[in-house]
Amino acid sequence: MKSVAWLGSFATILGVSISNMVHFWSDSSFVVKLFFIFVLLGAVCIGIVDIHTWWTSRAKLHKDSQSANAYMLKLLKRGGAAALFANNLSWVREAPEINEYLKSQANHGRDICLFVPEHNDLTMQLAEGGVKVRTYPALDYEPSARFTLLNPNEAGSSLLAVGSGIFPKFYIEEFSDQSHPRVIAVARDLLRILEKVSDLVDA
Repeated sequence: MKSVAWLGSFATILGVSISNMVHFWSDSSFVVKLFFIFVLLGAVCIGIVDIHTWWTSRAKLHKDSQSANAYMLKLLKRGGAAALFANNLSWVREAPEINEYLKSQANHGRDICLFVPEHNDLTMQLAEGGVKVRTYPALDYEPSARFTLLNPNEAGSSLLAVGSGIFPKFYIEEFSDQSHPRVIAVARDLLRILEKVSDLVDA
């Protein structure tokens, strides 16, 4: 964490260790002591921010599909364009509220695109409801990853949610342009590649 790095660097510069801290403090001038206190308080503040950032962005456990679907609906309601990368969208099949929400949002002009290996009855239904569906059957590949990228074409405001595991140990972790720009870039490139492949199939 940044706070630990701050303290470590500062202590190294001053040659301070646990064993000679008392000696250092007694021999230091008022200005040095004041400076040290400010640095310590700064490190504590940064530490609090670090902990808060870690706590809010950590992978969250979902023990059942109801919990995961509730999270997904909340995520989608953040607004903006949405790209959903999945295999067969079984989780949407089990969540009629999300199904209807996707179609409703698409009909109101929101850019929602699904990336799946091939069409099934659910994706056909969603496509009829206005949701864009990109397929890549020529690749003959079944993905194991599941992720949703909000604002995929807006650098700086994208948010990626990646799901992994199986219930009752299914985790969803979030990544933002600010915290993990390279991870966002990889997901964005993958979707653009699949768009190209889908265009070739439809041509």
